[in-house]
Amino acid sequence: MGSRWLLRSIICLKGAKHSKSNRGNVQSETSNRVKPIESSSASTTLTVETAVIRIQKAFRAYKARKRLSSLKSARRFNSMIRGHIVRNQTSTALNVMHSWSDIQSQIRARRLYMVTQGRLQHKRLENRMKLEVKLQELDVEWCGGSETMEEILARIQQREEATVKRERAMAYAFSHQWRANATQYLGQAS
Repeated sequence: MGSRWLLRSIICLKGAKHSKSNRGNVQSETSNRVKPIESSSASTTLTVETAVIRIQKAFRAYKARKRLSSLKSARRFNSMIRGHIVRNQTSTALNVMHSWSDIQSQIRARRLYMVTQGRLQHKRLENRMKLEVKLQELDVEWCGGSETMEEILARIQQREEATVKRERAMAYAFSHQWRANATQYLGQAS
């Protein structure tokens, strides 16, 4: 009953449309008017076929619109997801890069610390060796003067400390002199 009723309603609508548009022309009205389904078989099949074609056309258009809207929403959804994924990947990459730079700076600081500690240890060893050499020379050259061994060692220690202070002061002066010249040259360049 449902498909037959649908076909009849479409056929009747077609007939009603033609009759409204051509009221002035009576001859065209009678020729365009759709005959009922019980009429001749050729006319009925033609009318049914056009009705079926219209129904299929309408259904295909409906499906195409529905497909298009679903594609649009899927595209919108994918762009949102991709944007979110890209943002997440970017933030993750930045966090990883930040942690790697922290690790590298820690490694650099540790290497610098090890180098300075190695230099200090080497310097202490050299100073100890120099002190032992001087003590051996002192033992050889001991003249039995009024100074005690502790006083002589204290004087040697003071000389060593003065030498270290002098070396530090020279290094400081050299580094600041180099920096001052660099800023002076940079000031001229700009």
